[in-house]
Amino acid sequence: MQQAIHALILAGGQSTRMGTDKALLLIEGKPLLYRLASQTAAFAQTVTIAIGSPQRESLYREALGDLAPQVNFVADQFPGCGPLSGLHAGLSVIADGYVFVIACDMPQVSAPLLKQLLSKIDSGADVIHTADQPFHALYQARIAAQVQAALEAKDYRLMGLLNRLHTIELAPLEGNRSDVFTNLNTPEDYNKYTAE
Repeated sequence: MQQAIHALILAGGQSTRMGTDKALLLIEGKPLLYRLASQTAAFAQTVTIAIGSPQRESLYREALGDLAPQVNFVADQFPGCGPLSGLHAGLSVIADGYVFVIACDMPQVSAPLLKQLLSKIDSGADVIHTADQPFHALYQARIAAQVQAALEAKDYRLMGLLNRLHTIELAPLEGNRSDVFTNLNTPEDYNKYTAE
């Protein structure tokens, strides 16, 4: 039986180094958040955006325009605890199945890498990812309790969590360019990406 695949976009960060909300950066005339929501909606049964603070919901709804009705928004239950709190918020509202998790500052969903990740879903692993990359990865929704335990223990290291779970670590595809994992963290990163 084909397993349900969901998508979770982590958009709750402070965007400190960028100086402006990364989710709203324009790429080819559309906000980055819109780009990721439309790319993930193409294959996911549901799309959830972890927004950090509830105050962001109306702003993000506006940025998503016609896509907004297809998206679930979820606020952090553990505010200010980094990406782990967004991961927890998202996994907590997704009942079961694998969840494709991507950060809102990663401008590209890679179809070849996604296919490679999906080829391992029958393994039953908690997380399927590539080396040293916690995002653009598949997480089992059932690990929400382990993520919560890490947050309650004030252990906010995502790679530390992965080390405690049953993970499958894939070698990057041959020819799978490193730009799959491009992060737009600074104005320089953004300017370089949009100039290419």
